[in-house]
Amino acid sequence: MQRNLKLQPAVDFLSSYGMAIIIISVAFIAVYGIAFNQPNTPSCTAPPGFACDFMAINSSGVLTARISQAIGSEIVINGAACAEQQNASTDAPADGNPSVGNNIATYPQPYTISGHYPPGNIMYSSSTYIFYVYCYDVNGGIAKGSADQQFTGYLWLNYTVPGYKYQVQKVAVFTAEYS
Repeated sequence: MQRNLKLQPAVDFLSSYGMAIIIISVAFIAVYGIAFNQPNTPSCTAPPGFACDFMAINSSGVLTARISQAIGSEIVINGAACAEQQNASTDAPADGNPSVGNNIATYPQPYTISGHYPPGNIMYSSSTYIFYVYCYDVNGGIAKGSADQQFTGYLWLNYTVPGYKYQVQKVAVFTAEYS
């Protein structure tokens, strides 16, 4: 008994090329998933004269930042601020402590650890300083998050170089994971 195998080449063709199309589709989906769903890696960029040594934010919105300065002179820290968004018209935070001043009523200190809340503290050239400040979100509230989220924002300092007027400067643009 002889079998009629006229459809066998069509089945072979569909199975071979069909399997190739499925494999290529799975590869594209995998590449897309890896490339576009990659979380931002923690990072920090500082302007000349400052360096980010460490940035971390906890789930309560408290930023721990270790900043170094090498502007060639000591500076007196008047205030610090952290916000998710910059003011549209000035280089200052949009929310939280817009003046980056030392008025605790407008910008509560997260910790009362001696030596870690800025007003009046001196930061020497070629030294580091640890700041503990609340970060504010775009809604004006403290930026709270869970461990699977990231916060991207800015850190400002209001400082005085002895003999000169105070200055407010953005000293870090950063991304940190909540812990």
